[in-house]
Amino acid sequence: MSNLIIVRHGQASFGEENYDQLSPVGYRQAQVVANHLQDTGAGFDAVYTGQLTRQRQTFQTMATVFAENGRPLPESSTLPDLDEYDSTGVWAYYYPVMVREDPHLKLDETRLAEDPKAFQTVFSRVVQRWMNETQDRPGLESWPNFRARIGRGLNTIMQQVGSGKNVMVFSSAGPIAVAVQLATQMPDDQCIGISWQVLNASMTRFRFNAEKMTLTGFNDVAALERQGDPGLLTYR
Repeated sequence: MSNLIIVRHGQASFGEENYDQLSPVGYRQAQVVANHLQDTGAGFDAVYTGQLTRQRQTFQTMATVFAENGRPLPESSTLPDLDEYDSTGVWAYYYPVMVREDPHLKLDETRLAEDPKAFQTVFSRVVQRWMNETQDRPGLESWPNFRARIGRGLNTIMQQVGSGKNVMVFSSAGPIAVAVQLATQMPDDQCIGISWQVLNASMTRFRFNAEKMTLTGFNDVAALERQGDPGLLTYR
């Protein structure tokens, strides 16, 4: 069996013109987790990332810490199958439809940009609507196809990595939730529910071989909690 840690990217730039980049807090989170792994003596035989900037920046920040301590990480392999679903596209397609059906859902632009909790309340309903669709909308991946894509990416890793290896993956909350679903056979509604619980820079752990994957730990943020700074515990 081999060990797999999936690290969620650090906090991205919510409310900024370009969401897909780490915030200053996101960089700090990645540094803290890297130092924690250094302290525990963790080593890795292979590293994979999605192709999103926030995922790559989290890896690069952690790789810098490892290199500075004389224990460089392996070069990362990029797997587009590990990317998050297109949350911007999901929002752009379904939010206007749902507002027409229920005007009470409408949030003003300032509140959307400045109030993550208000945004999350509506966004979770938008995502649920997307999940209930059974086919792709033009230019928009469906939930079944997203789930299948994550499974394909994980299977690629499982087939490429031999036994007795330690692997680190940098991805996002949606793919992490799907990985947990695939390991535990949980239903879709529970899967999307746990995706809202995945904190930035958290670690979710699995053991795997070429045929199966087993969940061994979920949403570990002990490294961040040890800093005594609640501002490091973020969801978006």
